[in-house]
Amino acid sequence: MVRILIFGDSIAYGACDKEGGWVQRLRKFFDENYEDYLIYNLSISGDTTEELIKRFEFEAKQRLKEKDETIIIFAIGINDSQFVHSKNKNRIALEKFKENLRKLIQLAKKFSSKIIFVGLTPVDETKTTPIIWDINKLYKNEYIQK
Repeated sequence: MVRILIFGDSIAYGACDKEGGWVQRLRKFFDENYEDYLIYNLSISGDTTEELIKRFEFEAKQRLKEKDETIIIFAIGINDSQFVHSKNKNRIALEKFKENLRKLIQLAKKFSSKIIFVGLTPVDETKTTPIIWDINKLYKNEYIQK
């Protein structure tokens, strides 16, 4: 059995997607084509790398068995790049983001050597500057690119 654990934010979770997002589509594909794969969507809308670090080990341990192969996929970071006007800075500073990614790799290596990072998704800035549900925050491609 191969267990694929996907940790991410709202994009991986499938927020606002009637079909459940890319992780649900991936799961459906594996369910229809392969017998020995289990896919777990462990994504939480709004999560940053800091929040994921706090929950990663506990959530991974709950889903793994020693004899099974494990693949860990991270789709996290867009919320780290979020700019917060009231603080005049990104939600997570770039250096802290890099440190958090190194920490996630270190934690993931305890469970698997197969670790994948999904790149951050560019945004349509006409819809994200500001974000409609919180005008104090915005997403810009220049911050996401960094």
